Amino acid sequence: MKRRSLLVGGAGIALAAGGAGVLWRPDDMGAPHNDYFSNLNSLLKRDGPGRPVMLIDTERMNTNIDLIVNSVGREKIYRVVVKSLPSVPLLEQVMRRARTTSLMVFHQPFLNAIAEAFPESDTLLGKPMPLAAAATFYKKLGNTKYDAANQVQWLIDTPKRLQQYQALARQLGIKMRINFEIDVGLHRGGLPEPDALAPLLSSIGKDPEHLQFTGLMGYEPHLTGLQASLAHPAVRQVLDIFKGFIDQAKTAGFDAEKLTLNGAGSHTLGIYHRDKTMNDLSAGSGVVKPTDFDTYHLNENLPALFIATPILKRYDELKIPGDPALAKLLPLWNPNMRRLYYIYGGYWKARVVSPPGVADPIYQSTNQSPITTSTAVDLEVDDYMFLRPTQSEHVMLQFGDLYPFKGDQLLDTWPIFHQTG
Repeated sequence: MKRRSLLVGGAGIALAAGGAGVLWRPDDMGAPHNDYFSNLNSLLKRDGPGRPVMLIDTERMNTNIDLIVNSVGREKIYRVVVKSLPSVPLLEQVMRRARTTSLMVFHQPFLNAIAEAFPESDTLLGKPMPLAAAATFYKKLGNTKYDAANQVQWLIDTPKRLQQYQALARQLGIKMRINFEIDVGLHRGGLPEPDALAPLLSSIGKDPEHLQFTGLMGYEPHLTGLQASLAHPAVRQVLDIFKGFIDQAKTAGFDAEKLTLNGAGSHTLGIYHRDKTMNDLSAGSGVVKPTDFDTYHLNENLPALFIATPILKRYDELKIPGDPALAKLLPLWNPNMRRLYYIYGGYWKARVVSPPGVADPIYQSTNQSPITTSTAVDLEVDDYMFLRPTQSEHVMLQFGDLYPFKGDQLLDTWPIFHQTG
């Protein structure tokens, strides 16, 4: 972070342009908190811990879960993406309401935590893991009730990784379930064409004591911005590639109905409601809808995840490091820079959602971030500002326990996963 860097280039250009700058002068966009955020402000001033917290609106979350489940449909499995919802109590809520025990995991410590917390779950790895990470999982598995030989599917993307896992299985005297990553158009890795599957299935078939083929995973976030339906050519291409791999598995003697045929994500899950190709669809972020997920197929989902942070300081004039003349000129050009607040913390992957109309930051700080507004915003020290995270998976891990709420009540906090372990 460049803590002292001023981010006022656009303002400086407009001011330097003299009268022409008025043509681009911003409107006053400021306003008080609406009823929703005003009630949250009162709740946190009454019951909050006085520091930045990550809030989850449980009523909105439940609405989103129901929308996702309806989109998946009854004939497919809804697989909850753990990295996007990194908390055991949060996952418990989602799994219970969605009536699923299927999870997707992207991080070895999370996999061990899942094995301990959800011993009945079926877990698919969402990315190929280094051999050492797989070995660490088994080393730390301990005496849990989790039956790894029948409940975890390891994602394999290359012949070399399959050989490594086979050697590990033989070394540990275990069986490993194998799901193959296939490239359906993202071109981030995975088996490049259906013919690449045949020799790998042959290798698995020769070592049934240590390896078991359980399915295919094809991820296609490149479809996100297309507002696509099943009839879209890009979607048809994805499904045709997937079907080619399924046909290859059938040729090798496998029953496709018994395989995990996984795809989608929150952005694209809504495309496949009537499709029969994949039987296992993943989603996580759509449950809480950070700003990166304000996309076409999630238009009915509601934002349910917010950062709330107290105001530490208020000034009724702009103060910035450096030239004091600039501090007087900028508010003349931009009415949303006439009041200055400093919040507790900042520089998160997030955007201020309330109060409305804050200007671009004059500089960023993880300690005390400056927030400028118009005089239409009249918050005081110890009031709260609210931000929407751009994503959930990384940002949710930065605040300690999550703060779920329902209506005007904070509920018991939800611990997050540890990044190591």
